[in-house]
This record gives sequence, C-alpha cells and structure tokens, in this order.
Amino acid sequence: MTALTGFELQKVWRKGNFLSLMVLLLLLNVFLLWYVNRPAGDEPPLSAYKAVCQDISDMTEQEKFAYISDLKERADGSGDSLIYTDSPEKECTLIDELYEEISAVSGYDDYLASVQKNSSQLDGISIFRSPTSEENFGSRNIAKSAADHAGLSSENICWFPSKGMTMAVESRATDLLLLLSVFLFIGQLITEEKGKGLFAVTRSTKRGLWADMGARIAALLIHSSVVCLLLYGSNLIVAGSMAGIGKLSASLQSLAPYVESSFPISLGAFLTLGLITKIGAVFLLGLLLAACAVYSSHSFMPQLIGIGFLGLNWILYAFIPSYSHLNLLKHLSYFSLLRTDALFGTYFNLNIMGFPLGRTSCSLVLLAVLLSAGIAAVLLLFRYGNRLSMNRTSGYFHLPFHPHNSLFRHEGYKMLIANRGLLILLAFVILLGWNALGKNYTPSAGEQYYQSMMLSLEGELTEEKEAGIKAEQSRYDEAFAQMERIDQMVADGRISENAGDSMKEPWYSEVAFYPWFQRIQTQYERILSDGGVFIYDTGYLYLFGQMDDDFLINLLLISLCFSFAFANVMAMEDGKGLWGLLSATKLGRKRILVQKWMVCSVASMGVTLLPWFFRGLSISSVYPMGEIWAGIQSIPQYREFPVNLPILWFLMLTVLSQLISTQLICAVVLLLSKWRKNYFQTLFLALLLLAAPLVLAQMGISIMRWFSVWPLYGWTGYIG
Repeated sequence: MTALTGFELQKVWRKGNFLSLMVLLLLLNVFLLWYVNRPAGDEPPLSAYKAVCQDISDMTEQEKFAYISDLKERADGSGDSLIYTDSPEKECTLIDELYEEISAVSGYDDYLASVQKNSSQLDGISIFRSPTSEENFGSRNIAKSAADHAGLSSENICWFPSKGMTMAVESRATDLLLLLSVFLFIGQLITEEKGKGLFAVTRSTKRGLWADMGARIAALLIHSSVVCLLLYGSNLIVAGSMAGIGKLSASLQSLAPYVESSFPISLGAFLTLGLITKIGAVFLLGLLLAACAVYSSHSFMPQLIGIGFLGLNWILYAFIPSYSHLNLLKHLSYFSLLRTDALFGTYFNLNIMGFPLGRTSCSLVLLAVLLSAGIAAVLLLFRYGNRLSMNRTSGYFHLPFHPHNSLFRHEGYKMLIANRGLLILLAFVILLGWNALGKNYTPSAGEQYYQSMMLSLEGELTEEKEAGIKAEQSRYDEAFAQMERIDQMVADGRISENAGDSMKEPWYSEVAFYPWFQRIQTQYERILSDGGVFIYDTGYLYLFGQMDDDFLINLLLISLCFSFAFANVMAMEDGKGLWGLLSATKLGRKRILVQKWMVCSVASMGVTLLPWFFRGLSISSVYPMGEIWAGIQSIPQYREFPVNLPILWFLMLTVLSQLISTQLICAVVLLLSKWRKNYFQTLFLALLLLAAPLVLAQMGISIMRWFSVWPLYGWTGYIG
C-alpha cells in the first residue's frame, strides 16, 4: 500500500505542469498575503509592529504595559513623537491599537473573574428561566462558560502585537488557494486517468478493488497536508519577517483577538491544531471531488459539484446571522470549518435542543463523521460503480465565431475568446480601477488652506496677487515675532513657562498653516527669479507619482495581467501541432506571429491607459488641475527638468514612456511563449522575471525595482 501510494503521488507530482502550478500557487499566496495586508491611508506599516515586538521582547508584562501607556500619553498629549512610523496619524493609530490590545490582555484575570461572577449572579435571575423548566439554554450556557474557563489563569501570558499572527492564520486568500490545489490534484489523480479509460484495467488487477483507490485516497491526504504546510508555513515566514509573530510558547490568550478562548494551549499548539483541522477540511473537499470523479462520466462534473458545494456553504456562512434560529447551518458550514482561528481562538456554544455544546467540539465531530463517510463513499463507488470512462462530449462554452477575411480578428478571437484572455484582462482592469478609485483622497485642513490660496493665485503674477502674498507673510511674521517676544519673557523670568505656553496658544493657531504657505512662497520666489505662473500643483504631484506613488503596484498588476493573459499566445498552435501546416499557407508563419503581436500590443495599450483615466478621475475630483499649458518647471519638484515642456506635453511623455515599458513586458512574455511553447513554463518564467522583482520591491527590498522596467515606467515619481 505504501509503495502504491508513492506511485500515485509521483504520477501527479512529477509532472512539470503540475509542479509549475504548485510553485505558482505558492508565489501567488505570498503576493496576496502582502497585497491584502499592505497599509493604506493612515495605517501604520507592518515594520512598525515588528519593531514593537523587538523592543518589548525582554520586558516583563508590567514593563510592557507601562511602556505602551507612556507611548499613549505622549501620543495623546502632543502627537509629534514619532518612534515607529513617519507621520503623527500613523503613530497615533498604531499606539491606540497596541494600547487597546495590551489593556485587554492585562485585564485577563479580571475577565476570568467576571465569567465566574456572572455564573453565580445571573444563574438565579428569572429572565434566564422558562416558566415550565428550572433551566434553559441561557442558564446552562452561563454555567458551562464558567466551567470551561475554570482552569485558566494568566500564568503564561506574554503579550505582543497580534498583527503578525493574525495576518498569517486568518488569510482567506490562502484558504482559497488550498481549495484550488485540491481541484487541480483530483483532476490529475482521477479525472485524467479515467478519461484515458484506465479504470476498467485497474479494477481488474489483483489489488485493483480496494488497494488502488485506498492508495489514491492516501495520496490525496498527503497532498492536502503538504500544500497546507507549504502555504501556511510561507505565511508564518512572511508575516514573521514583516510584522513579527512573537513567542510560540506563550499562552493563546496572550493575543488580544484570542483572549476569550477557553483552550489552555500555547500559540504553537494553536497553530498545530489549526493546521490539522485545515488539512482535514481540505481533505474533505478532495473526497467529495474524488467521489464525483469516480461516479460521473463527464469530466466537468467534479468541478461543477465542487463549486456548487462551496458556493452553497459560502451563502450559509456569509448570510445567516449569528442570532438566527438557523445559525447551526452557519456555524457548522464548510467555511466555518476552515476558520480555525475562530474555532480555537474564540468561545462560542451552539444551542442544540436547549443545551449548550461547544462549536469547536461539534465542528470537529462533524468533520470526523464526514471524512469517514467520504472515504467509504469513494471506495464503494469505485468498487461497485459502472462508469469507468469519461464521456467525450465537451462541456466548454464557446462564443459563436463568424467567418471573415481578417487575420487580426481571427487571432484576436483565438487569444481573447477561445483562450479566455479577455476574462483575465477584464479581471485585472477591475483591480487597477479599484486600486485608483478606491483611494480616499481627503485634504487636510492645511491642504484646504493651500488649495484655496493657490486657486486664487493661479495664473500670471499681478500686483494684487503680490500684495495678497505680502500681507499673508506679514501676518505670519507678526505671529512669529510675538512668540519670540513671549519666549524672551520666559527666559528673563518675567513669566512662568506655563504662562508663556498659554500666551502662545493663540499665536500657534495663527502659524498652523505656515508650512503650506511656504509652498506658496516657493512658487512666488521662482516666478520673481525665473518667470512663469502660479499653479495649484497637488493634483499633478499625485498624478505624476510625487505624492502617494502607486506606479509600482500598477506595474506589478500589469505584469501579472500580461503574464497570465499572453503566456499561451505563441504556444496555442504547438499543442495541436499546427505550426507545420500554418507555415505552408499563403499567409505563412511570419504574418501570423505579427498579427498575434499586434493583438497583444493593442490589448496592452488599453490596459496601460485605463489606470490613467481612473487616476485622473479620482484625483481631479478632489484636487483641481488647471493651467495645463503652463511649463512643467512651474511645479517646484520639476524645476530642474531639462526642458520646460507644457504640462500637457509632459503628461503625454509620461504616458508614452509607460506604453513603451508595458510593450516591453508584453514582448518578453511573447518571446518566452515562443521559446518554451508551454503555457505553465512560460507563465512561471514570466512571473519570475517580471513580477518577482516588483513583489520583492513592494516587500521592502527597494533595490529590486531597478531590475525591472520600473525606471522607465515610474520615472516621474522619483526625479526632482
């Protein structure tokens, strides 16, 4: 049996295409983990959490609380103390989050005491007793909660920020990739072999009745375990390197999100139990797909049934409220099984016939029952089933193709419709649009002041505008003079320091917007020395990447898009051996290759230009962009640009450079496709060459961006 299991695994794992897919899933998992958790707006960077973990690693619990409390007081008092981030807003967000977490963990003994107190106090309240019975679910639930928490204490509590751990174990993207790997494995393990008509031969052998399918089931379990270990192991490594995961020997209740758990286990045990449960849940889906593959004579039925099963369970999990009388369907659904962080990290009892039963226990018992039933079903269907081959009818949907004389249209249909490239392009266009339109541009009070001033000054310098600037400067000069006078009075001992601070408060309000006025002064001085016009430049700074530069993430998404959409372009005909026939036609191989490149080129131009439309729409709705014909040197950040092009021409130059860079990406993918003549090999190499450097750059290794086309694509964001 062991040798047969190894043989079944080798049949799948040793295939180059399958290994390429598994590597792709691993890389995609790392990318999605980073992408989903990258900070937005005023959220602190992941490195800040890691720095906190390192700073408190040698502190006692009392010292940790005192340290975070001190940070909280300073942040609330002045807000200008930057230790872990680069802005007061991010610093305050981080400190508030950490203070809330450590307060919850530090009060763990009080929480345990309140659970026991509730049991003694609320058990006798009449609202928890029904008229016809001494006990009901409410009173039983209180008693059970007290009993489940009775043996817990704060003895092994060791607090640290929960960001890294929750980032690693609560990744929904990782769960989806796990499920996808099972679909791929079953397709190779059973569906493909059954499609070749080998099941009838296998069943007629000496060990074909039980041992063969038993080996396949064991191979499925091993595959599920290995993929779970790989994906969640990579999550822990990445999360630990980016945000820190703390001490695995600490109790589970050391993390604020899991402080209500009743399991007296360490974080290491929590990870182990969660991983075993996920392996069981993934194995269960594999058994369902295997049973469908054995029973059905259509190759698409396992995928159809599997997607339907997951879709139904997602509806149950997502749309049934926790307070509904149907909540058993929610909490015992398949996606609830996958949420191992909730199973072991929170406390919840199910109401079953008036008795409280732990959700975790019920879920694990249900999982064991379903696994046993699934194994039996697969074995019995293989032993007694009579559908030992696949129906050759195709289950794919094709749009109607109308004959015509255009080779461009013909190649476009093959690549975008028949090869489903259009779906990939549309998916990434949605991602690019969401990345741009989803940004929340909210001008600060200072920016609103600057916007109001600059919109009134835009255009040529006039005497009236110059008088307004000088009047504003005089107001600031007066405020600074008064503050200096008060400081001198404090230094001479004529007033106390507290009295001086009180006297300066009104003047602080007067100079609050002075940093933004300095931007106005910069343009004014440039006009006096070199000529030019005033221009409200914030919108252009966002548009050209000088502020909130997202060119790198856009380039990464475009690289992924072209890799997935065009990896099969040059390899399409190789799979059916058509190049020999096409080379002999009048149009010939060369013209076909040219038309393929033209289709990809047009598609890539559209994908490149759309982010500009989304960005322009989103930015201009908040920051007006006028004076489009003003010279680019009117914007202070581009004062040293060699040629004073009109801003419109500079914009066109920027777009052109991005079009050239994306055309280069497209060309690399097509050359790889022509060289390897295999979709998965091309995809793997394209992701390695084009996407991997950008992913590493986004993860903090900034030098890697220079090993891509980013210098050509995003040059307007770093010059000046």
